[in-house]
Amino acid sequence: MSLLARIFLLDDEKEVTEALVWLLESVNISCKAFQSPDAFIEAVQMATDPVCGVVDLRMPKVSGLEVQQRLLSMGLDVPIVFLSAHGDVPAAVTAIRHGAMDFLQKPFNPQEFLDVSNRLLREAQDRFSQNAHRAHVQHLLGLLSAREAEVLEALLKGYTSKEAARLLELSPKTVDVHRANILRKMQIKTVPELMRKLKDHLH
Repeated sequence: MSLLARIFLLDDEKEVTEALVWLLESVNISCKAFQSPDAFIEAVQMATDPVCGVVDLRMPKVSGLEVQQRLLSMGLDVPIVFLSAHGDVPAAVTAIRHGAMDFLQKPFNPQEFLDVSNRLLREAQDRFSQNAHRAHVQHLLGLLSAREAEVLEALLKGYTSKEAARLLELSPKTVDVHRANILRKMQIKTVPELMRKLKDHLH
């Protein structure tokens, strides 16, 4: 069962986040408000469920763009929508270039905000699922022995068992044993299935 995504709101003006919380909760969207960038970043870092951010662009001490950069530098893949009362086009361009999903100028239409929020939630869910899949595959790859990893690399390059055996100076039977172990550890049954499972890791 997939976890429900939540929206984390960051704005130094409490009345803004209170209004947004009321709006989101009126349509049963789970959310949490922050006035502090540090508290917001820490909450994102600690989250074990899918989360996304609605972040004010201009705050007194730390800008929304700086918050975005800090998340990126920590490897936190969180979809973000920025809010601004200033219509700052260069900042909007920078935000989008660094992966922001959208940019809303205050005051905005409540329905527009809810539409954007729903897109944000779907994106958070998708990214969370993809990242969880990658982490699972990475964990399974870590279970392989050094020799199994070499055989896996040969198989992924399209070598047959005989060709892999010549390449690695092993007997074909030994390669077949390693291949069986690889499939078991990777929790799949065939090499084509294995290649599909590892497509994100074939770089």
